[in-house]
Amino acid sequence: MNVSWDELQKMQKGVRLLGIISGIVTFVGILFTIAAFRTPPTGLLVLAGATMAAVIGWVTFSRRQKEFRSAYKQLVINNAAAGMFDRYLYSPEAGISRDEIAATGIMSLGNRYSSEDMVEGVYKGVSFRRADMYIADHRSNGKSSYTVVYLRGSWLTFQYNKKFLADLQVCTKDFGYERAKTSRLFNSKEERRHKFETESIEFNRAFDCNCQQDAEAFYLLTPRVMQMLLLLKDEFDCPFMVGFVNNQLHFALNSGKNNMEPSVFGELNYTAEIEKNRRELKIITNIVDSLAIDRQIFTE
Repeated sequence: MNVSWDELQKMQKGVRLLGIISGIVTFVGILFTIAAFRTPPTGLLVLAGATMAAVIGWVTFSRRQKEFRSAYKQLVINNAAAGMFDRYLYSPEAGISRDEIAATGIMSLGNRYSSEDMVEGVYKGVSFRRADMYIADHRSNGKSSYTVVYLRGSWLTFQYNKKFLADLQVCTKDFGYERAKTSRLFNSKEERRHKFETESIEFNRAFDCNCQQDAEAFYLLTPRVMQMLLLLKDEFDCPFMVGFVNNQLHFALNSGKNNMEPSVFGELNYTAEIEKNRRELKIITNIVDSLAIDRQIFTE
């Protein structure tokens, strides 16, 4: 759906009004629920009408909200990405599959998984993909239930021009829920990773590393790469994990939010929205530039 900024603001106002009306109808329905038990059968008929109106209102609100978010993404995110990449494609409904993340062996996966807002393309000759991601584990014992969120943020992959000899996983100390793959019971000797420390005390204080081969880890974690990861840690200001697997660099950012969703009830400013999403997309270019993924050192 291609709309102008003025049309998008009108859509938002319509969705916002519908949400307010649905909320009021729901509140009135609750009052009628109380009254229904005091004045049957008239109260029950009024309750049924109020309930139906509330359901219709929220269903319509959900549909209009989805249409508004889709229009926002097509307009704002595509404009934010203009001129940033050599090649670019945005697919709001697409994401990175659960099977692909499981195959890396670097992330714990619960029983709740979703991914959307796929951005893919090429920057400085490096192929990349980026998508919002939600990974959680929900448990219930019949009396109570709880959900542990493993990751709410974004997952990025970058294609190197060579295949790594062994896996390397680097996590900020506060990341959590990474899959270390250090178990001797469930992993073959070739698959296992073990704790690894660099020669940098500062880096070791900031990150936990697991690798399959120390020599490959030293090769990948050059002083420059370690310094850039420390700088990215300050820049991102949220837990993250880096995984060198096969010929891909995986970057998981646990920001705690769905980064490309617009606010339905907050005021929208075109310039601010473009800048917000441009900052999100610049994470892609910053990683390529900082870690020198396009350099010849990482080619066959």
